[in-house]
Amino acid sequence: MVSLPIRLPEPPPPLLVTEAAHLAELCARWSGVGAIGLDTEFVRTRTFFPRLGLIQIADPVGCYLVDTVALTPPDADAAEVWRPLVEVLVSRSVIKVLHSPSEDLEVFLHVFGSFPGPLYDTQIAATLAGLGSSPGYPRLMKTLFDVDLPKVEQRSDWLRRPLSKAQVRYASLDVAYLLPAHEQLAGRLAATGRSEWAEEEFTALPELCRTRLDPEQVFARLHRRSMNEAQTAALHVLNAWREAEARRRDLPRGFVVQDAVLVELARRLPRQTSDLRAIPGIGPSVRRQYGDALIELVAGARHRDAAVSYRDAEVGGDRSGAKPSRATVDRLRVVVADAAEDLGLPAEFLASRKLLEALVLEHRRNRELPAGLEGWRRQAVGERLLAELSDR
Repeated sequence: MVSLPIRLPEPPPPLLVTEAAHLAELCARWSGVGAIGLDTEFVRTRTFFPRLGLIQIADPVGCYLVDTVALTPPDADAAEVWRPLVEVLVSRSVIKVLHSPSEDLEVFLHVFGSFPGPLYDTQIAATLAGLGSSPGYPRLMKTLFDVDLPKVEQRSDWLRRPLSKAQVRYASLDVAYLLPAHEQLAGRLAATGRSEWAEEEFTALPELCRTRLDPEQVFARLHRRSMNEAQTAALHVLNAWREAEARRRDLPRGFVVQDAVLVELARRLPRQTSDLRAIPGIGPSVRRQYGDALIELVAGARHRDAAVSYRDAEVGGDRSGAKPSRATVDRLRVVVADAAEDLGLPAEFLASRKLLEALVLEHRRNRELPAGLEGWRRQAVGERLLAELSDR
């Protein structure tokens, strides 16, 4: 196996793509290559949905910044402009190499209605190759190629034109090293017999993205300890309402009603709009816009049986409120730590605490593993965990 780091030549200057004909020409070429590097730059500070500014693509020849602002002016037929690129993105003959692509996948789903694929995540590949726990892109490129990447343009407005030189450099370097990284990591995974493990992880990425976007996931993250059934039911319907309102108005959830306010509404179960004045965070504008709707939602939930539909594995408990004991989960964490040390993998990557809690609950019901511990993880640690639970 080649030792690291590997010195690479300086990548060529990026090419800005601003015309549909040029994009179509490039797409015809990309459809014939084995893999492309892929990334996005977007803005999402005051909207629910991401607003795409750039799509960066690297091929064996160079790096291209697809200017989504220039390519889709108000009078453009967006579907026709993007058709050649979408065909490349969904082509099964072209691997799409990205680094930690969860947000990028959400962008592609929103803008194009589909996920790119097949996927290759260099962060997952690096972790399985023993190069650290979920390394960030700059750290991984330093490890592989001894390159120092510029700091993230965290406050950049990727929708403003013209792009600055710093933006262009940052955006291009975000994909310039993805194809060499793919080559190196694929070789290391093949040498350790973990290529199939990586493929399982990559194949699961789109479904993980869909799950993360599910409003039930937002509900699962809301703090609801010591809530009774009526309060829990109220929080559930309030969360669903806020999600629909945020999507309808294209606003961040917190711009509609903040998490803490949503929880406090559910705890207090107000009966009339005047009661909303006593809840911190609900100002005149919120009462004026949403007061009647909030009272109606709470009133409906107050009389429900609180049959809340959230996933046991996501909330670390079952619908009866039962939770695995800390001692049991801690015992399983020792098993995971031992297996992780044997494999040279981070324990949290192998099995998180939340996943272990789900395992205990699943084992109570049917003596089986939850979905997150199937596949390669069953062989790596799942059977050991089942044996530990069965021995007690």
